[in-house]
Amino acid sequence: MFEVFETVLGRCSNLGASYIELRGESGFQEYIQMDDEKISALTQRIEKGVAVRALVDGAWGFVSTSSLNKLDEAIEDAFKMAKVVAKNRREPVKIADTRIYKDSIESRAKEDPRNVPISDKIGYLKNIHRIIRDFDERIKAVTVKLRTASGVKYLLTSEGTKIESPVNLIWVYTWVTGKESKRLSAGRHEESSTHEGWEFVQKKATPKKIGELVANRVVMQLEGVPAKAGTFPCVLGPRVVGVLAHEALGHLAEADLTVNSSFNGKIGKTVAAPGVSMTDDGTLKGVLGSSKYDDEGVETSRVEIIKDSVLNEIMTNREYAAKLNLRLTGNARAESFLHPPIIRMRNTFFEEGDLSFDEMLEDIKFGYYCTDFRGGQAQSNASFQVGIQEAYEIINGKLGNPVTDLSISGIATDALFKITGVGRIEDRIWETGRCGKGQEVFVASGGPDIMFEKGGITFGGKT
Repeated sequence: MFEVFETVLGRCSNLGASYIELRGESGFQEYIQMDDEKISALTQRIEKGVAVRALVDGAWGFVSTSSLNKLDEAIEDAFKMAKVVAKNRREPVKIADTRIYKDSIESRAKEDPRNVPISDKIGYLKNIHRIIRDFDERIKAVTVKLRTASGVKYLLTSEGTKIESPVNLIWVYTWVTGKESKRLSAGRHEESSTHEGWEFVQKKATPKKIGELVANRVVMQLEGVPAKAGTFPCVLGPRVVGVLAHEALGHLAEADLTVNSSFNGKIGKTVAAPGVSMTDDGTLKGVLGSSKYDDEGVETSRVEIIKDSVLNEIMTNREYAAKLNLRLTGNARAESFLHPPIIRMRNTFFEEGDLSFDEMLEDIKFGYYCTDFRGGQAQSNASFQVGIQEAYEIINGKLGNPVTDLSISGIATDALFKITGVGRIEDRIWETGRCGKGQEVFVASGGPDIMFEKGGITFGGKT
């Protein structure tokens, strides 16, 4: 694909664009859904195409095409589009300088999922179903989804960057419902990897692990005590802390959103209790959101968003690094060649502290320990609401009964000041999933157990 890119880029060098970027993809994608042991969806497709982005007269033009034979035409269309947009821009777009990289990255996947027989994949889903169904007779419905992808991405820019990198994806999602008398419950769980092949489901996302995790959550919801509404001291576990780090706080630190967020103008100011730090890191080996380069060819980095209670820096792409005079962080990502790269998180998490779990619980007379969430949402003012699918009462410093029908809400930027303890990380737990911001990318989030005083988190319940 590079040979075609270079030939076409040479022919279009006289158009007058200050920058041209070609991102190509070639690969295989498959999706299978099983509802109550029946296949409800099975699709396979070969994915191949090119994204063209041209910067002309201070404006972007973007075109995607699935035909390499029409690449000249696509570049010209992107150029014309940018020329039209430029007439209506008040402030011309500039991009920060970056190092030029020429690199070819090898895939670490051992078993390409496209070479795995479809019968093996269906068998894997059936095994998950069987383990969930056999866990408890009160489980009534099971949905399991499997999505795989493998291929190659190509990036060539008019500046000289030339990067070839692998595309790998294994994603497994379960949704399970239960019923006892008039009481209903539901639980979800997902596991994913962007670095491994089919070996991921054989060693890590096994049917036993996934099936027992999600089935246990559903049963606990049926057997749990009703949640109390109000505000109480609490400890949030790694998965719940992760969703706050990503949804309620991380988006505030994406430079294209910061201007309209609660973090606007606060770099260098205290935004959290002493000892609280939060990071986005695209360099962590083997973690879902990691890669060597972003989709603009910038090397990824560790972004210390909050450093010891102070808002330290925000995530950028080339455009916003130039616009705000900030460093390039390597956070430009695109779902596919159908989308332009925009500022996105990768692996977002709170840094660990020095408290043991028992030390965090010991002074709580009544409160909650929330370990996993079902779903949630947040706004640009840092308000959030999250449904909790696994939680326990804390009574006199000890874990008590599981809790059902619990949700949490609050203003995350206020809650940061209500943190009274940050735990040690004995075994790091990641929440792996998908982030939508007009387009989907895979991300990870997490952290240690974190303790909040009364007033930090509001709980919704029935009593």
